[in-house]
Amino acid sequence: MARRLEGFDWSGSPLGSPSAWPGELKAALGICLHSSVPTAIYWGPELRLLYNDAWTPVAGELHPWAIGRPAAEVWASIWPIVGPQFERVMRSGKGFSTSDQMLPLQRDGETAETYWDYSFTPIFDSSGRVAGVFNQGLETTARVLAQRAQDFALELRDRLRDLTSGEEDEAAGLSIILERLGRHLGLARVGYSVVEGEIAHVAGTWRKPGMQDVANAQFRLPDFGGPVMAEMLSGRTISSPDVLKDARFSEEAVANLRGFGVRANAIAPVVRNGRAIAFLFMDDDKPRRWSPHETDLARETAERIWVALDRAETMARLRENERRFAAIFGEAGVGLSEVDDKGAFIRINPSMARILGRSVDEASGLTISQVTHPDDIALTDRRLAEAHESGEPYSIEKRYVRPDGSHVWAQTNVTRLLDDKGKVNGFFSVTTDVTERKEQERIRAWLLAELNHRVKNNLATVQALAHQTRATTSSVDEFERVFNARLMALSHAHNLLMRETWTSAPLADLVDVTLAPYGSAEPDRIVSGGPDVRLAPTAAVTFSLALHELATNAVKFGALSRAGGRVSVTWNMQDVADRAGIRIAWREADGPPVEAPQRRGFGLRLIERGAPAELGGEAKLEFTPTGVACVFQFPLSQKVMLP
Repeated sequence: MARRLEGFDWSGSPLGSPSAWPGELKAALGICLHSSVPTAIYWGPELRLLYNDAWTPVAGELHPWAIGRPAAEVWASIWPIVGPQFERVMRSGKGFSTSDQMLPLQRDGETAETYWDYSFTPIFDSSGRVAGVFNQGLETTARVLAQRAQDFALELRDRLRDLTSGEEDEAAGLSIILERLGRHLGLARVGYSVVEGEIAHVAGTWRKPGMQDVANAQFRLPDFGGPVMAEMLSGRTISSPDVLKDARFSEEAVANLRGFGVRANAIAPVVRNGRAIAFLFMDDDKPRRWSPHETDLARETAERIWVALDRAETMARLRENERRFAAIFGEAGVGLSEVDDKGAFIRINPSMARILGRSVDEASGLTISQVTHPDDIALTDRRLAEAHESGEPYSIEKRYVRPDGSHVWAQTNVTRLLDDKGKVNGFFSVTTDVTERKEQERIRAWLLAELNHRVKNNLATVQALAHQTRATTSSVDEFERVFNARLMALSHAHNLLMRETWTSAPLADLVDVTLAPYGSAEPDRIVSGGPDVRLAPTAAVTFSLALHELATNAVKFGALSRAGGRVSVTWNMQDVADRAGIRIAWREADGPPVEAPQRRGFGLRLIERGAPAELGGEAKLEFTPTGVACVFQFPLSQKVMLP
């Protein structure tokens, strides 16, 4: 390049004779010519171009014409990109660099998409002004396109996997694959068709705006070039850079292609038994030189799409068969399960999942031992081993443990499964939930024991009521009236507890049944309410008797002794002795003035001492002029609890 520059006719160039070039230009040119990387110098206001041998391929077909010419003239096609970059360096005196910059260069008469790493470094003259630009760069087109192809291949693999697995709708998945291919190659339209005889059915397509949509269309292949389509149907990949100039296409075929906006096209068939059964078509709306890379990619993509769709169809048939089996399996009202020869669940139905307290997915892979109550594992393992040896079916009643720690009683009938060689490879079980029956048996036994206990306790309670009533009444009639009332209060509490199978009683229901006899004539006379709270059996009986005593006192001396008097019983959650608890308030209003009694009888002792002692809290009873007020405060416990 040095000899070429020395022999160049500089007489007509604004740069003048090299002997008169400024020292800064000569120094930069010396570095440029001895550099092993593509290097160029742009000098003067017009950025006249000088370069070394390594830079010659960059100029391409412009070499040697580009020597000494203005940059804007040499790089007219990319000047909108590089021109502002040059201008910024010349104006600011600061260097500029970029990586993988896309430059649409003219090559072989066509605009080619190229990529470059390059830098612009300012060259200063003796006065400190920027007089030129030092340029070094390397083309990265091959690397960028290779990376892009690799990225596309990875994405195509993932999309095809999704298409095969059925994770994505078939039509939508195919459209996405075609779109990625179309954008990757810069096509105007790309599609996939299935061939039946001479008819092509478009199964999927993508197009850029302005191109005619051919989705779901059907075409006669001979209409688009009989000889060409015959080649494709025989299994050859065909391509045409310009259908207008391709002698293989008749005028009618060209007209049909142009009617769909096609100027260049390529078709990659999928061949089975020597004939195309499907094909990938690529269309462009301008002449296009198809590279081997593009046609190879089209052929590979077409083949992989067909394989994916074929597998997807097979998978769909399998899923349909499985769906039918699952419908039968899943609709069974009893638990059905299959385990391997090690006792691990392979398949269970929803009924079995409900018995185990797990979802079907959660139960899969667990072993029988993992879901069996610890006390029943030994029996389960023994019966399973016996069946493994004898081959006889068996039945077992045992408990399954749920994740929350609760257990379910179940009756399980087990049958051995054999493989083709007669070897045990698993067991099939039919399981029925018998928890309700076992619970009924338990409750029946418990009730018998509880009845015996309650009868003894009730007799003791009645004896205590009789003794205390006799001690606080002055006549037989008074004794009978008070004693009967207390027995009725006890009976109401017992009825409520029996309704709840003697587990606990809702406080709201207890208040209602205890006070119902005193407010039936005027429903609004007694009001009550509060959050859901439950009392244990003994606590419910004791508190019911305390409420009865308050109500009896209100009837005799308080708000319920005359018309217009009212009673409210309300409760709310409140800390008691630094613990969560409940506050129950009895208040009377609009009754006669009341005074504290001179002596504390059984009823008051039950209110102030008995109920707090049983429920573990305290009671405060006040006789105010406006009516009796009583406040109970009980901490939450096994006797006072939330639902």
